[in-house]
Amino acid sequence: MEKILKFLFKKSKKKINKLFLSGTCAGKKIVTVNGATLTIDNGAENKKIVNEKKIQNIVEKCLKNPQKFFEYIKGAKTPVYKIKYADKILSLINEQEGFVLPQKGFKALYLNIFLNKKIAFRTPEIFVLRNYNVNSYAIAYQFYNWYCYKMRIEGFEEDTQKKFKHIFEICETNKIDELSFEEILELKSAIKRDMEAIDFVKRLAIKNQMAKKNLEKIKEKKVVRI
Repeated sequence: MEKILKFLFKKSKKKINKLFLSGTCAGKKIVTVNGATLTIDNGAENKKIVNEKKIQNIVEKCLKNPQKFFEYIKGAKTPVYKIKYADKILSLINEQEGFVLPQKGFKALYLNIFLNKKIAFRTPEIFVLRNYNVNSYAIAYQFYNWYCYKMRIEGFEEDTQKKFKHIFEICETNKIDELSFEEILELKSAIKRDMEAIDFVKRLAIKNQMAKKNLEKIKEKKVVRI
């Protein structure tokens, strides 16, 4: 992810060098590029941050029983569907089993026919699975992303996430040259959120593994260092 981000900014360096500050107001930078105006708000008070402590408390209560994840998700008004061959059904529209962002158009119609037996061209954010017998850490990663999406954390905007999903395709073609400075900033925030989710699950796994080892030592009457 870090290499991709460096690649994005390297490719866009010429565009960034063309930026010039045309005004500053209440912590905001107003930038003009080729007649277009971009306002960058640096006010930290306007940015929501991830409450990792809260997510960790929820996740730790659900790790031993993954179905509790879905009970919590349903309680937050996000539909959860358990359907046979969910992975194969989703693969036909380039989606993966688990957390699926809101869809429009053909993808939404496809999902609505399979999941709701109706014709509609929009879906909310949803979870689609074959069953609830899932890997606890894999669902913890998706839960983290879903929670941030529900909290409207920067980087989880629908358009940004769609661009992020196709980031590897973008990097391999000349489409990178067509990205605006604003789009590059959006991708940066999406990449950062994904790295945070991965790091969160990694730290969670290490913590639980250490706790498991310490419990084994206690059972064997060995010294456990705090």
